[in-house]
Amino acid sequence: MEPLRLLTVCTGNVCRSPAAAVMLRVAVEEAGLTGSIEVGSAGTSWEAEGMPMDDRTELALERAGYARPFEHVARTIHLTELLAWDLVLPMTADHAQRLRRMAEQAPEGSSAPEIRMWRRFEPGIPSDARPTEIAVEDPWYEGQGAFDRTIQRMRLSVPGIIERAQEMLAER
Repeated sequence: MEPLRLLTVCTGNVCRSPAAAVMLRVAVEEAGLTGSIEVGSAGTSWEAEGMPMDDRTELALERAGYARPFEHVARTIHLTELLAWDLVLPMTADHAQRLRRMAEQAPEGSSAPEIRMWRRFEPGIPSDARPTEIAVEDPWYEGQGAFDRTIQRMRLSVPGIIERAQEMLAER
């Protein structure tokens, strides 16, 4: 059986989405699902394509207990690739909107992925929370402390995402 494919998405694919992918890969391994779930990340903008993960993100991940190396090269999501993923996890309402518009362009008969914002899986988030209220804000223009706080906040969603992935696997 093909693995379930999870994709994390932010703007440049150098901060939030690659950090999210690191967190999910560790959680997948800890849950014993390594062969069943594949994790990737991408950006909605091409501006950072080919760049490594931001140093501040790497430091924040390390401080949060994740082990180096964090091998990553930023890339941009395109329609044909978007359709190959099962669950896509954008960081902001803008990312989600761009991805949904892209999915609407899919050829007839194609199956679009489930697109759910990352923080939708955070415990305590009301089901009726507006997408703009549950964004994972971009720490890019701030100092190291903002990166550390972003990683800590993002970690809260990981168990819920793994639970959803397990549900999706069971539905296959």
